[in-house]
Amino acid sequence: MMAFPTQPPVGETPRPWTLPPHAVQDLGNGLRVAAVRLDGLPIAHVRWVFGSGRVHERRDRLGSGLLLQRAMRHGMSELKMSAFAQTLDGLGARLGGGVTIDSAMVSISGLSQHLWRFVDLATGVALKPALPEIAVAAERHKAMQIHRHEWSKVDGITNLWLMHGLYGAHPYGLPRTTMAGLKATTREDLRTLHGAIVDPHRGLVLVVGQVDVDRVVTRLAARFKDLPSQTTPTPIVPPTPRRPAHKMILIPVSGAETLSVGLGLPAVPRAHDDFGGLSVVNQVFGGSASSRLFDDLRNRQALTYGAYSQLDCGRHGGDITSTVSVRPDDGVRCFEAMHRQLESVSGGDISEDEIGRARRFLVGRFPQRACGLAGMATLQTVQWLHDLPHDEWSTEQARTVAVSLSDAQRLAGQYFSPSSSTWVAVGPHNQLADIGRSASALGLSIAEREPDVLEHPPS
Repeated sequence: MMAFPTQPPVGETPRPWTLPPHAVQDLGNGLRVAAVRLDGLPIAHVRWVFGSGRVHERRDRLGSGLLLQRAMRHGMSELKMSAFAQTLDGLGARLGGGVTIDSAMVSISGLSQHLWRFVDLATGVALKPALPEIAVAAERHKAMQIHRHEWSKVDGITNLWLMHGLYGAHPYGLPRTTMAGLKATTREDLRTLHGAIVDPHRGLVLVVGQVDVDRVVTRLAARFKDLPSQTTPTPIVPPTPRRPAHKMILIPVSGAETLSVGLGLPAVPRAHDDFGGLSVVNQVFGGSASSRLFDDLRNRQALTYGAYSQLDCGRHGGDITSTVSVRPDDGVRCFEAMHRQLESVSGGDISEDEIGRARRFLVGRFPQRACGLAGMATLQTVQWLHDLPHDEWSTEQARTVAVSLSDAQRLAGQYFSPSSSTWVAVGPHNQLADIGRSASALGLSIAEREPDVLEHPPS
């Protein structure tokens, strides 16, 4: 029997990567129109993106962004509900979309012969959604089910409190939904939120597929150059997130069959120069099945099925988080093992071999991120949304390879310091007390909270 591989294969020297044929034009009203040619299949992807999102939610309407995202799927002012669905089905098209804190997006994909019909439909949904009352009511019911599910799982509760511990009252620290917010949100609230988010002056119209990019951009520019602004020209910019306290938050959940331990560290916005190097360090710490966390907590100690960390960087801040679920009796061992790995990485205990494997993983993953309509569209969206350099993607692999051991050790010491960490433990009350004593011995302050406190976030 062949042994399961414990490290990725050694790849070749990264080949230079250039964006496929593309065209971009910034219109006088602030809207960007762009197209990228991808050959191979006669398909196309049309995407409207706006550089603002749930940051506009009212604190007593948390969940309105999710409701808006779901209700927008039910047509536009010219084609409502069943007629809209029949039109999409008749074209063999697929509708997508989302509303995050930083952005909102509507997309339609299908055969490239229907490109301009896709542009019509995506534009109608993005700028003039129908938001029928019956759809809002149905989606509210579904959103409440989603809310109950997310708030009933120990790892979901852990993630909610990690964000709150890291960001406080900043929009990044607020729950995506509250039951009170979902119940209170009306159709008129959704229209108000939509009007605050959807401003063509802060938008991107993108086409990816088997298209003539110059002709597409010329036609898009002619069509949208006179779009008026629907909101004020200045977007909301939330204040800089406060530095989180070095503490352990204990959340008792009666009857919980597992215990979840969460670690959170403040990082940087996506456009920060340290993002690339931090990606390499996070890969060493918990980015994959060959990382420190996975190897220790699963392979050596058999505490959990998987242990990973994520680097998530938005427009206004970023974070490094890890959430691990274990048996309640293993909570203390899990917390102490995670803390040891954090101390080790922060102290510079990183080898050249680990950095080499992390670089190879990230370089090898890049072509997968860049393939397909959705992958290419996402690269273009990220570049626009975070105002990254025009050569961001063509130079990414070279920049990753250039991250040295000393670079990684410097960044690890700066961003992975235990003194900057926030911790959350969610599970049975009696096991949480033991974790609290262990955390206190390591210098963390201890706070106990009830799970539903975040149903009423601070103003």
